[in-house]
Amino acid sequence: MTAWIVLGMVPIVLMVFELLEVPKALSLGTLAAGLAILMVLFSQPHAVLPMYEHLLAPHQAIVIYQELVLGTALGLTGVLAPHQDRLASTLLMMATAGGVAAVSTNNWLMLFLGIETVNVGLYGLAGHWSWTRIGDEALIKYFILGSLFTAAEVAGIGLIGGIHGTLTIGPSTTGHSVLIAGLTLMFSALLFKMGSFPFHLWAPDTYEGTAWPATTVIATLPKIVAGSVLIHLTTSGVFNALPHLTQGLETIAVGTMIVGSLGAWRQRRLKRMLAYAAIAQVGYILLPLSSRHMGAASVYLLSYALTSIAVFGAASALSGSANPTRLDLVGVLDTGGRWFAATLIVALAGFAGFPFTLGMAAKLYSIEAVMHDSPVLWLTALLVTGFTFLYYFRWIYPFFAQSPKTDDSTVSPGINTSQLFALLIVGLGIWSYPLAWLTQNFL
Repeated sequence: MTAWIVLGMVPIVLMVFELLEVPKALSLGTLAAGLAILMVLFSQPHAVLPMYEHLLAPHQAIVIYQELVLGTALGLTGVLAPHQDRLASTLLMMATAGGVAAVSTNNWLMLFLGIETVNVGLYGLAGHWSWTRIGDEALIKYFILGSLFTAAEVAGIGLIGGIHGTLTIGPSTTGHSVLIAGLTLMFSALLFKMGSFPFHLWAPDTYEGTAWPATTVIATLPKIVAGSVLIHLTTSGVFNALPHLTQGLETIAVGTMIVGSLGAWRQRRLKRMLAYAAIAQVGYILLPLSSRHMGAASVYLLSYALTSIAVFGAASALSGSANPTRLDLVGVLDTGGRWFAATLIVALAGFAGFPFTLGMAAKLYSIEAVMHDSPVLWLTALLVTGFTFLYYFRWIYPFFAQSPKTDDSTVSPGINTSQLFALLIVGLGIWSYPLAWLTQNFL
């Protein structure tokens, strides 16, 4: 129970700090310390009051998703430290608390409240870091589309609860048309929040319009939460009533990979390229779900969390407030931002699945999970993986050219967290035993 009390108290403390206008460093330190303490508390066996036991999922894998959400938030705290003030710390903690609640629950109503708490934090952060009219436009688009799928989520929960007669989340045991409609709406809402095909069109415009700090949060935290929820619900049999679920997941996964990869190939701006690249990554999370392989999907979700923080953190450091083209990054390894350029190279290599990176190990897990299915499925995944090397190389190659710039200034040192994540990407790619241990003992 202590973990949940602390989870509720940290946002309140940060709100009080905001009202008292305490120094930014104190607010940021409290956020980081609170997240670290929560990771320790949730990793330990903890009991809750009997009246609340029915609200929590009994599966032991839930602790992995709790730690993943908290760890992602802690990484974001370090990466975004130069841009973070008291309000941003409060909003990020609020979104994190909602995410932990969403991935932990066994109740549809609590799931809805958790996901929408995440959304409130995201909308607040996007608006707080919006400094241009384009940013305001991107926020409005994101808010309107998010509201539409929130309505779909509410309708789906109502239909599911009406058929089952309870708000407790459980396997689907009937093929009633109303239940199918409710599950379809809920499934679609989760795909939207992950930025998956065919609900992906919001991502490029939102990423491009918002400031880099907001883009970094939108590209990571909600996808980790929605991905964790989707993995848990799918492998628990909640969506079993949907007709042709396996074929549908296969089609969505392959479509997400292809649309994301082709979209990334033709982009000239860094943010839009990363938006489509992130869409393609979601496909590798969905791919093993078609065979109900929780371990492979969870490992790729972990890989995405680490790699995306490194990618967007390094890209933010290199770009400042701009959205550069490939020509703007010519010779960046020969400037003061060379370490962040190296970080971005390693992180993009992880996205591509380059050998000796975490991305390669995660992709192998993902594709191996469907090796016994149709050859078309895993061959397509391999071909798309090979194609991703081309467009990532297009962006990495100019880094090694001679720099036309003479400025040797350095980027804010507060973003060094992205370099730590790059080291983790390489370390876990070379020594992947922790991934095997994770899948064998928890998933």
